[in-house]
Amino acid sequence: MRGFELYRLARRLREVALATSADPSEYPVSAGELAIIEDVSRHPASPIRDIAQRTRLAQSLVSKTVALMREGGIFITETDPNDGRKSLVSVDPQARMEVFAERGARTITSTLAEALPTADAETLARMERLLAEAYAIVQEHGQA
Repeated sequence: MRGFELYRLARRLREVALATSADPSEYPVSAGELAIIEDVSRHPASPIRDIAQRTRLAQSLVSKTVALMREGGIFITETDPNDGRKSLVSVDPQARMEVFAERGARTITSTLAEALPTADAETLARMERLLAEAYAIVQEHGQA
């Protein structure tokens, strides 16, 4: 596999992940927004500048997204005790329970079938097994 093939695969898998976790009654989450949510989930009480650096997104986009998600009850912010000019961003504990636990538990079966409409049931099941195996390898040998 070459780098560009991995990139294209990662992009398609991200689309499947977004579609699997989407709630039809809400606006769709973009890949950038999801990157910010994932980063804040992994690094609670982070300043916006750090989130922007880790996600490689523009600081202005991160600031705007954080503000929107704070208004939507997804994020909470607090003033940095070491620097009153900075805000520290975390996922609201209630939102984590209500939104992320349920959405994260959804299986990819139906979304994968939608993404690969010409694949038969055996091919789709094999794809799920291969993805599960790749995930297990990354979890076992990858970095946090």
